[in-house]
Amino acid sequence: MAKKTKPCPEWMATFADLMSLLMAVFVLLFSMSTIDAKKYESLVESLTNALGFGVGLSPSQVEYFNATKDEAKKTSIVNKPQQQVIDELHPLYESLIKTYALGRHTDSPEKKIDVSMDLQKRQIKVLLPETISFSPGRADLKTESFAELDKLRPYITNKATVKVIGHTDKRAVTGGRFRSNWELSSARAAAVVEKLIEDKIVMPKQVEAIGVADTQPISNEETEAGFAKNRRVEIVIIPKAEP
Repeated sequence: MAKKTKPCPEWMATFADLMSLLMAVFVLLFSMSTIDAKKYESLVESLTNALGFGVGLSPSQVEYFNATKDEAKKTSIVNKPQQQVIDELHPLYESLIKTYALGRHTDSPEKKIDVSMDLQKRQIKVLLPETISFSPGRADLKTESFAELDKLRPYITNKATVKVIGHTDKRAVTGGRFRSNWELSSARAAAVVEKLIEDKIVMPKQVEAIGVADTQPISNEETEAGFAKNRRVEIVIIPKAEP
């Protein structure tokens, strides 16, 4: 007669579940941690020697740690340029914000000059609203805008690239000499470029004028305030990164 096997105690099932949960927690913590490959390699080598599995690392262990070190180097190479961009752009960004805030005591949102920074594109953008730069439907710069453009002088080096982008709202142009928003936005961008060159703020070879009509709105509001936000000129400054 076969001997009956005693069933496992009930606590064993609970214990096994607990161990599985602990393992899941440790795997999660490990995945979120930053591993020092050199220290981890030394630890594995010490344990291998102490537990009697030979001297030094096995070929597969050596291959794993070499791959880990290579990945760490790649990450370091990616992060360094990003930090360089931050170090390069942030002082310029802060200075422009202070410059355009100084002396502009206005509560009118439509007259506010915005300054923004884009780390991915490595550029600073200065937004001039239509209310201080152009009359509706026209491409002749208002004299009010001259002083605002001159504030850019200290911040545009001869190594920088400058793009002037004209924007309109989506409503069709009526009357005047421009047949479309494409013509109007391009003419406005060109007018700003000509003024920057005339005042020797930029050199002709480092600047370009771009008209995009209503293709890049910053507001989707079907209101006068929304349309006013979209009618703007953006001056994009791309400093030349140090080698």
